[in-house]
Amino acid sequence: MANLDFLITVGRPDFKDYKVLTDGLLKYHAQKGHPRRAEEINIFIKDKYKKVVGGIIITILWNGMEINSLWVEEKLRGQSFGRKLVETAEKEAKIRGCTIAYTNTFTWQAPGFYEKMGYKQFGKLENFPPGNKLTYFYKKL
Repeated sequence: MANLDFLITVGRPDFKDYKVLTDGLLKYHAQKGHPRRAEEINIFIKDKYKKVVGGIIITILWNGMEINSLWVEEKLRGQSFGRKLVETAEKEAKIRGCTIAYTNTFTWQAPGFYEKMGYKQFGKLENFPPGNKLTYFYKKL
C-alpha cells in the first residue's frame, strides 16, 4: 500500500479508537508471554469533614507499583502524612504481588523525600523543564 492510503490524525481519540489501540497493545503483550495486569489505586487522607487533604495515586502493572501522583495539603506537610501514604501504597502493592516500586519527581517537588523513603535514583532528565530536572527513582519491595 502506498502511504497515500493512510491518514494520520492528531487530537484526543474517541473511545472506539482508543480501545482499538489498547486492545492491540494488550494482545501483543500477551503474545510475548506478558499478559497485562494493571490496576489503579487511589489512597486519600481526609479531614473530619471528609475533605481530601492528601493522597496518592498508584498503578499496579505486572509486579511493579508506579507512584503517579502524591500530594499533601501544604499546612500538613512535614507531619509524616506523605510517608504514611507511600507506606500504605507499598503495603497494598505487596499484597498484589509487587516486588518493585518506581516514580519520578521534579527538582522542586520531592527528590529528598523519596531518598529518605529508601528509593534509589536510576535516571535523570537534565534541563527539564529548563533550569530543573526530572529524576527517576525505584525501590525493591
